[in-house]
Amino acid sequence: MNTETSSSGIGAADPLLPQACAWIAQLHAAGETVLPYPVSRLQHRFRLGYSRAWALAEALEQRGEWTIALDADGARHARLHPGRAA
Repeated sequence: MNTETSSSGIGAADPLLPQACAWIAQLHAAGETVLPYPVSRLQHRFRLGYSRAWALAEALEQRGEWTIALDADGARHARLHPGRAA
């Protein structure tokens, strides 16, 4: 079992979710509309492991903050939804 995810919260219950929403709001305010490699960006920004970053990315998608999709070359990107992040 991964202690990072079990002790720190995961997904919709993750205590980092409000901070991640604020980060998306900052990105959107800076003019970003598409974020390449969103899981990697969450890992780097919040210093997370892959499993927790992926769960946080899914929680953000469920909240309607962004939509994750695949590019033609198979790379993930997130399309930020305006006015959603707070």
